[in-house]
Amino acid sequence: MDPKSLSGKFPWITKEGFFDPAQYPIDGVLKQALSNDDQQFRTGLHLLWSMYHHGRQEAAVFLLGLLVACEDDWERRIRIVEALNGVDTKPCANLLFGELRRVKSSNTTRRYLASVIKVLASLPTDLTRAGFESLAQDKSFSQKMRDKFKAVLRNDPFGDEFPW
Repeated sequence: MDPKSLSGKFPWITKEGFFDPAQYPIDGVLKQALSNDDQQFRTGLHLLWSMYHHGRQEAAVFLLGLLVACEDDWERRIRIVEALNGVDTKPCANLLFGELRRVKSSNTTRRYLASVIKVLASLPTDLTRAGFESLAQDKSFSQKMRDKFKAVLRNDPFGDEFPW
C-alpha cells in the first residue's frame, strides 16, 4: 500500500506519506508509556517526546506526571528523565531539581542522578542557574556533588569533575 494513499484516512499521515506526531492520537501512547513491558514503555516515551517536539504540550505534562508517579525503578526513571530532554520549561526544571534534593546519592541511584543533572545542564541557563547555584552551596550534598553543580555553572559539565 502506498503511504501517500493513507493521508486522507489517517490525519497523522501527511500528504507526502510521512508520520506527523502532532496529529497522532495520544490515548494509546499514554497506555504504552504506562506499560510494564519495557519495549512498549520505551516506545510510549519516544512517541511522547516526539509529540512534544512537534507542538503537543500535553505530552510533556504527561512525561512529568510519569516521573512523579514512577516507583523507585531507577532504569525506568532514567528513561523518563531522558525523555524530558528538550522540555525547556520551568516546571520541568523544578521537578528535576526536586529529584536532586529528594534522591540520596548511592551506588544504586548514581546513574539516575547523573541523568537528571545531564538533562538539567541541557536546559536554558535562565531556567537552571539559580537552582544550580543553590545546590552548589547546599552543605547537605557531598563536596563531590557540589563540584558537579559548580561544573554545570561553569558550562563545563563534561569536564573531569563531572564524569558521566
